Amino acid sequence: MKTYTKICGLLAGFILSASATTACAEPLMLTLGHAVFKTHPFNDAAERFAKAVDEKSDGQIKIDIYPARQMGDVKELMEGVQLGTIDMTINSSSALSTLAPSVDAFQLPYVMRDYDDFARMAVSPQAQAIMDKLKDHGMIGLGLYEGGQRHFLSTGKPIKDISDFKGLKTRVAPSELFLDIWNSAGVNPTPMAYGEVYSGLETGTIDAVEINLTSIQSEGLYDAAKNVTLIGHYFWPGILLVNKGIFDGLTADQQKILREAAREVVKPQVMAVKAYDEKLKSTLKDEGVTVTEASDNLKKELHEAWAPVIQKYSERNPLIADFVTAAEAGH
Repeated sequence: MKTYTKICGLLAGFILSASATTACAEPLMLTLGHAVFKTHPFNDAAERFAKAVDEKSDGQIKIDIYPARQMGDVKELMEGVQLGTIDMTINSSSALSTLAPSVDAFQLPYVMRDYDDFARMAVSPQAQAIMDKLKDHGMIGLGLYEGGQRHFLSTGKPIKDISDFKGLKTRVAPSELFLDIWNSAGVNPTPMAYGEVYSGLETGTIDAVEINLTSIQSEGLYDAAKNVTLIGHYFWPGILLVNKGIFDGLTADQQKILREAAREVVKPQVMAVKAYDEKLKSTLKDEGVTVTEASDNLKKELHEAWAPVIQKYSERNPLIADFVTAAEAGH
Protein backbone atom coordinates (compact mmCIF):
# COMPACT_ATOMS: atom_id res chain seq x y z
CA MET A 1 0.00 0.00 0.00
CA LYS A 2 1.34 3.44 -0.86
CA THR A 3 1.99 5.97 1.89
CA TYR A 4 1.54 9.60 0.93
CA THR A 5 3.11 12.62 2.59
CA LYS A 6 0.97 15.46 3.85
CA ILE A 7 0.20 17.98 1.13
CA CYS A 8 1.11 21.64 1.47
CA GLY A 9 -0.10 24.98 0.18
CA LEU A 10 -3.64 26.28 0.20
CA LEU A 11 -6.07 23.61 1.47
CA ALA A 12 -9.54 23.97 2.94
CA GLY A 13 -9.07 27.69 3.58
CA PHE A 14 -5.78 27.40 5.54
CA ILE A 15 -2.93 29.46 4.07
CA LEU A 16 0.57 28.43 5.08
CA SER A 17 3.37 30.99 5.35
CA ALA A 18 5.96 31.20 2.56
CA SER A 19 8.66 29.73 4.78
CA ALA A 20 6.40 26.86 5.85
CA THR A 21 5.44 26.14 2.23
CA THR A 22 9.09 26.00 1.18
CA ALA A 23 9.77 23.46 3.90
CA CYS A 24 6.91 21.24 2.87
CA ALA A 25 7.18 17.96 1.02
CA GLU A 26 6.75 17.54 -2.71
CA PRO A 27 3.18 17.63 -4.13
CA LEU A 28 1.11 14.49 -3.90
CA MET A 29 1.31 12.63 -7.24
CA LEU A 30 -1.47 10.31 -8.41
CA THR A 31 -1.37 8.31 -11.64
CA LEU A 32 -4.46 8.01 -13.85
CA GLY A 33 -4.32 5.50 -16.67
CA HIS A 34 -6.99 4.88 -19.27
CA ALA A 35 -7.39 2.83 -22.44
CA VAL A 36 -8.47 5.43 -25.03
CA PHE A 37 -6.61 7.88 -27.23
CA LYS A 38 -6.15 11.56 -26.42
CA THR A 39 -8.96 12.53 -28.80
CA HIS A 40 -11.53 10.46 -26.86
CA PRO A 41 -13.99 12.15 -24.47
CA PHE A 42 -12.69 10.07 -21.54
CA ASN A 43 -9.26 11.67 -21.96
CA ASP A 44 -10.94 15.07 -22.00
CA ALA A 45 -12.62 14.14 -18.71
CA ALA A 46 -9.27 13.09 -17.24
CA GLU A 47 -7.61 16.36 -18.28
CA ARG A 48 -10.46 18.49 -16.92
CA PHE A 49 -10.31 16.58 -13.64
CA ALA A 50 -6.53 16.97 -13.37
CA LYS A 51 -6.78 20.71 -14.01
CA ALA A 52 -9.53 21.16 -11.42
CA VAL A 53 -7.55 19.19 -8.82
CA ASP A 54 -4.44 21.27 -9.50
CA GLU A 55 -6.38 24.51 -9.07
CA LYS A 56 -8.27 23.42 -5.95
CA SER A 57 -5.11 22.16 -4.24
CA ASP A 58 -2.98 25.18 -5.21
CA GLY A 59 -0.72 22.83 -7.15
CA GLN A 60 -0.22 20.43 -4.27
CA ILE A 61 -2.04 17.47 -5.84
CA LYS A 62 -0.96 16.44 -9.33
CA ILE A 63 -2.75 13.92 -11.55
CA ASP A 64 -0.36 12.27 -14.01
CA ILE A 65 -2.36 10.96 -16.99
CA TYR A 66 -1.29 7.92 -19.03
CA PRO A 67 -3.63 7.53 -22.03
CA ALA A 68 -3.93 4.97 -24.82
CA ARG A 69 -3.35 1.77 -22.82
CA GLN A 70 0.13 2.83 -21.65
CA MET A 71 -0.70 1.24 -18.28
CA GLY A 72 -2.79 -1.61 -19.68
CA ASP A 73 -6.08 -2.36 -21.37
CA VAL A 74 -9.51 -1.91 -19.81
CA LYS A 75 -9.35 -5.09 -17.75
CA GLU A 76 -5.75 -4.55 -16.64
CA LEU A 77 -6.47 -0.98 -15.58
CA MET A 78 -9.46 -2.01 -13.53
CA GLU A 79 -7.52 -4.81 -11.86
CA GLY A 80 -4.60 -2.45 -11.23
CA VAL A 81 -6.83 0.03 -9.43
CA GLN A 82 -8.37 -2.76 -7.38
CA LEU A 83 -4.90 -3.95 -6.32
CA GLY A 84 -3.51 -0.44 -5.80
CA THR A 85 -0.74 -0.80 -8.40
CA ILE A 86 -2.51 1.95 -10.39
CA ASP A 87 -3.95 4.88 -8.48
CA MET A 88 -6.83 5.86 -10.77
CA THR A 89 -8.56 5.12 -14.06
CA ILE A 90 -11.57 6.12 -16.10
CA ASN A 91 -13.20 2.88 -17.20
CA SER A 92 -16.41 2.23 -19.10
CA SER A 93 -19.33 1.32 -16.87
CA SER A 94 -20.09 -1.73 -19.01
CA ALA A 95 -16.73 -3.20 -17.97
CA LEU A 96 -17.75 -2.88 -14.33
CA SER A 97 -21.17 -4.51 -14.49
CA THR A 98 -19.84 -7.97 -13.62
CA LEU A 99 -18.50 -6.52 -10.34
CA ALA A 100 -21.44 -4.24 -9.55
CA PRO A 101 -24.53 -5.18 -11.59
CA SER A 102 -26.32 -1.98 -10.58
CA VAL A 103 -24.14 0.02 -13.00
CA ASP A 104 -26.33 -1.44 -15.77
CA ALA A 105 -28.71 1.39 -14.84
CA PHE A 106 -26.48 3.82 -16.75
CA GLN A 107 -27.10 2.02 -20.05
CA LEU A 108 -30.75 1.08 -19.96
CA PRO A 109 -32.26 2.33 -23.22
CA TYR A 110 -33.93 5.74 -23.23
CA VAL A 111 -33.81 6.07 -19.44
CA MET A 112 -31.49 9.05 -20.02
CA ARG A 113 -32.68 10.61 -23.26
CA ASP A 114 -30.18 13.36 -24.06
CA TYR A 115 -26.94 14.91 -22.86
CA ASP A 116 -28.69 17.34 -20.53
CA ASP A 117 -30.50 14.40 -18.96
CA PHE A 118 -27.19 12.58 -18.54
CA ALA A 119 -25.47 15.60 -16.95
CA ARG A 120 -28.30 15.88 -14.43
CA MET A 121 -28.38 12.21 -13.51
CA ALA A 122 -24.59 11.78 -13.41
CA VAL A 123 -24.40 13.90 -10.24
CA SER A 124 -27.61 12.56 -8.70
CA PRO A 125 -27.72 10.75 -5.34
CA GLN A 126 -29.01 7.70 -7.20
CA ALA A 127 -25.93 7.60 -9.46
CA GLN A 128 -23.60 8.00 -6.50
CA ALA A 129 -25.36 5.19 -4.63
CA ILE A 130 -24.63 2.92 -7.60
CA MET A 131 -20.98 3.96 -7.78
CA ASP A 132 -20.63 3.45 -4.02
CA LYS A 133 -21.15 -0.29 -4.56
CA LEU A 134 -17.68 -0.38 -6.08
CA LYS A 135 -16.26 0.08 -2.56
CA ASP A 136 -16.96 -3.63 -2.09
CA HIS A 137 -14.38 -4.28 -4.82
CA GLY A 138 -11.60 -2.01 -3.61
CA MET A 139 -12.51 1.07 -5.63
CA ILE A 140 -14.12 4.47 -5.02
CA GLY A 141 -16.29 5.89 -7.81
CA LEU A 142 -15.64 9.64 -7.91
CA GLY A 143 -17.44 10.73 -11.06
CA LEU A 144 -19.50 9.66 -14.06
CA TYR A 145 -18.51 10.97 -17.49
CA GLU A 146 -19.65 10.39 -21.04
CA GLY A 147 -18.01 8.84 -24.08
CA GLY A 148 -20.80 9.53 -26.58
CA GLN A 149 -24.47 8.72 -27.08
CA ARG A 150 -24.96 5.55 -29.13
CA HIS A 151 -26.48 5.33 -32.58
CA PHE A 152 -26.82 2.70 -35.33
CA LEU A 153 -24.31 2.33 -38.18
CA SER A 154 -25.26 -0.08 -40.96
CA THR A 155 -23.99 -1.21 -44.34
CA GLY A 156 -27.55 -1.32 -45.69
CA LYS A 157 -30.37 1.20 -45.75
CA PRO A 158 -31.22 3.61 -42.92
CA ILE A 159 -33.57 2.32 -40.23
CA LYS A 160 -37.05 3.71 -40.81
CA ASP A 161 -39.07 1.51 -38.46
CA ILE A 162 -38.41 -1.36 -36.09
CA SER A 163 -39.01 -3.98 -38.80
CA ASP A 164 -35.83 -2.78 -40.54
CA PHE A 165 -33.80 -4.20 -37.64
CA LYS A 166 -35.07 -7.73 -38.24
CA GLY A 167 -32.23 -10.20 -38.62
CA LEU A 168 -29.43 -7.67 -38.97
CA LYS A 169 -26.17 -9.13 -37.68
CA THR A 170 -25.27 -6.34 -35.28
CA ARG A 171 -22.09 -6.09 -33.23
CA VAL A 172 -22.75 -5.52 -29.54
CA ALA A 173 -20.43 -5.54 -26.55
CA PRO A 174 -20.61 -8.95 -24.84
CA SER A 175 -22.97 -8.52 -21.89
CA GLU A 176 -26.35 -9.86 -20.85
CA LEU A 177 -27.84 -6.36 -20.87
CA PHE A 178 -26.87 -5.58 -24.46
CA LEU A 179 -28.04 -8.97 -25.67
CA ASP A 180 -31.41 -8.40 -23.97
CA ILE A 181 -31.74 -4.92 -25.46
CA TRP A 182 -30.96 -5.88 -29.02
CA ASN A 183 -32.81 -9.17 -29.05
CA SER A 184 -35.87 -7.14 -28.04
CA ALA A 185 -35.34 -4.85 -31.03
CA GLY A 186 -35.29 -7.80 -33.43
CA VAL A 187 -31.67 -7.72 -34.58
CA ASN A 188 -29.29 -10.66 -34.48
CA PRO A 189 -26.88 -9.41 -31.76
CA THR A 190 -23.34 -10.54 -32.43
CA PRO A 191 -20.75 -10.13 -29.66
CA MET A 192 -17.44 -9.17 -31.21
CA ALA A 193 -14.17 -7.62 -30.07
CA TYR A 194 -14.11 -3.87 -30.67
CA GLY A 195 -10.96 -4.12 -32.78
CA GLU A 196 -12.71 -6.47 -35.22
CA VAL A 197 -15.64 -4.15 -36.05
CA TYR A 198 -14.09 -2.53 -39.14
CA SER A 199 -13.17 -5.83 -40.78
CA GLY A 200 -16.52 -7.29 -39.75
CA LEU A 201 -18.41 -4.53 -41.57
CA GLU A 202 -16.04 -4.66 -44.54
CA THR A 203 -16.34 -8.42 -45.04
CA GLY A 204 -20.05 -8.69 -44.25
CA THR A 205 -19.48 -10.73 -41.09
CA ILE A 206 -21.75 -8.14 -39.49
CA ASP A 207 -24.32 -5.83 -41.07
CA ALA A 208 -24.30 -3.14 -38.44
CA VAL A 209 -22.94 -1.89 -35.13
CA GLU A 210 -24.47 0.20 -32.36
CA ILE A 211 -21.83 2.81 -31.63
CA ASN A 212 -21.09 6.45 -30.88
CA LEU A 213 -20.25 9.01 -33.56
CA THR A 214 -16.80 9.70 -32.12
CA SER A 215 -15.80 6.07 -32.68
CA ILE A 216 -17.22 6.00 -36.22
CA GLN A 217 -14.94 8.92 -37.00
CA SER A 218 -11.83 7.90 -35.05
CA GLU A 219 -11.90 4.27 -36.25
CA GLY A 220 -12.69 5.21 -39.86
CA LEU A 221 -15.78 2.99 -39.87
CA TYR A 222 -17.43 5.32 -42.40
CA ASP A 223 -15.26 3.64 -45.05
CA ALA A 224 -16.98 0.31 -44.39
CA ALA A 225 -20.57 1.41 -43.65
CA LYS A 226 -22.41 4.42 -45.00
CA ASN A 227 -25.69 4.73 -43.08
CA VAL A 228 -26.06 6.20 -39.59
CA THR A 229 -29.48 6.31 -37.95
CA LEU A 230 -29.47 8.69 -34.99
CA ILE A 231 -31.34 6.59 -32.46
CA GLY A 232 -29.59 7.79 -29.29
CA HIS A 233 -30.64 4.64 -27.47
CA TYR A 234 -28.20 4.83 -24.55
CA PHE A 235 -24.92 6.39 -23.51
CA TRP A 236 -21.41 5.03 -23.04
CA PRO A 237 -20.43 6.28 -19.56
CA GLY A 238 -17.04 6.08 -17.92
CA ILE A 239 -16.54 6.01 -14.16
CA LEU A 240 -13.57 7.77 -12.56
CA LEU A 241 -12.14 5.23 -10.12
CA VAL A 242 -9.53 5.48 -7.38
CA ASN A 243 -8.12 2.65 -5.28
CA LYS A 244 -10.02 2.55 -1.99
CA GLY A 245 -6.95 2.02 0.18
CA ILE A 246 -5.19 4.97 -1.40
CA PHE A 247 -8.25 7.20 -1.06
CA ASP A 248 -8.81 6.18 2.57
CA GLY A 249 -5.18 7.06 3.30
CA LEU A 250 -5.62 10.67 2.19
CA THR A 251 -6.54 13.50 4.51
CA ALA A 252 -10.14 14.68 4.68
CA ASP A 253 -9.13 17.85 2.79
CA GLN A 254 -7.46 15.83 0.02
CA GLN A 255 -10.49 13.59 -0.33
CA LYS A 256 -12.75 16.64 -0.51
CA ILE A 257 -10.66 18.17 -3.29
CA LEU A 258 -10.81 14.99 -5.38
CA ARG A 259 -14.57 14.59 -4.89
CA GLU A 260 -15.37 18.23 -5.65
CA ALA A 261 -13.11 18.32 -8.72
CA ALA A 262 -14.64 15.11 -10.09
CA ARG A 263 -18.16 16.45 -9.65
CA GLU A 264 -17.69 19.97 -10.99
CA VAL A 265 -16.24 18.88 -14.34
CA VAL A 266 -19.11 16.50 -15.16
CA LYS A 267 -21.40 19.02 -16.86
CA PRO A 268 -18.74 20.82 -18.95
CA GLN A 269 -17.32 17.47 -20.07
CA VAL A 270 -20.73 16.11 -21.05
CA MET A 271 -21.65 19.33 -22.87
CA ALA A 272 -18.35 19.19 -24.77
CA VAL A 273 -19.28 15.71 -26.03
CA LYS A 274 -22.70 17.03 -27.04
CA ALA A 275 -21.09 19.84 -29.06
CA TYR A 276 -18.60 17.44 -30.65
CA ASP A 277 -21.44 15.13 -31.72
CA GLU A 278 -23.10 18.01 -33.57
CA LYS A 279 -19.85 18.74 -35.37
CA LEU A 280 -19.36 15.08 -36.27
CA LYS A 281 -22.74 14.89 -37.99
CA SER A 282 -21.41 17.31 -40.60
CA THR A 283 -18.00 15.64 -40.71
CA LEU A 284 -19.52 12.24 -41.44
CA LYS A 285 -21.76 13.68 -44.15
CA ASP A 286 -18.62 15.08 -45.79
CA GLU A 287 -17.24 11.52 -45.80
CA GLY A 288 -20.25 10.32 -47.79
CA VAL A 289 -22.26 8.96 -44.88
CA THR A 290 -26.05 9.26 -44.90
CA VAL A 291 -27.04 10.58 -41.47
CA THR A 292 -30.73 10.06 -40.67
CA GLU A 293 -32.64 11.24 -37.61
CA ALA A 294 -34.75 8.44 -36.13
CA SER A 295 -38.44 9.10 -36.65
CA ASP A 296 -40.80 9.62 -33.73
CA ASN A 297 -42.54 6.40 -34.77
CA LEU A 298 -39.29 4.40 -34.61
CA LYS A 299 -38.49 5.79 -31.17
CA LYS A 300 -42.00 4.95 -30.00
CA GLU A 301 -41.65 1.37 -31.27
CA LEU A 302 -38.30 1.02 -29.51
CA HIS A 303 -39.68 2.42 -26.26
CA GLU A 304 -42.36 -0.25 -26.35
CA ALA A 305 -39.90 -3.02 -27.23
CA TRP A 306 -37.48 -2.03 -24.49
CA ALA A 307 -39.97 -1.41 -21.68
CA PRO A 308 -39.81 -5.08 -20.53
CA VAL A 309 -36.00 -4.89 -20.43
CA ILE A 310 -36.10 -1.83 -18.18
CA GLN A 311 -38.66 -3.55 -15.97
CA LYS A 312 -36.55 -6.72 -15.76
CA TYR A 313 -33.43 -4.91 -14.57
CA SER A 314 -35.36 -2.59 -12.25
CA GLU A 315 -36.96 -5.59 -10.54
CA ARG A 316 -33.58 -7.26 -10.28
CA ASN A 317 -31.87 -4.45 -8.35
CA PRO A 318 -33.38 -1.71 -6.14
CA LEU A 319 -30.57 0.72 -6.98
CA ILE A 320 -31.44 0.40 -10.66
CA ALA A 321 -35.13 0.93 -9.86
CA ASP A 322 -34.31 4.11 -7.90
CA PHE A 323 -32.16 5.45 -10.74
CA VAL A 324 -34.84 4.76 -13.36
CA THR A 325 -37.53 6.43 -11.23
CA ALA A 326 -35.39 9.55 -10.70
CA ALA A 327 -34.44 9.79 -14.37
CA GLU A 328 -37.99 9.42 -15.62
CA ALA A 329 -39.24 11.98 -13.08
CA GLY A 330 -37.04 14.59 -14.75
CA HIS A 331 -38.30 14.05 -18.29
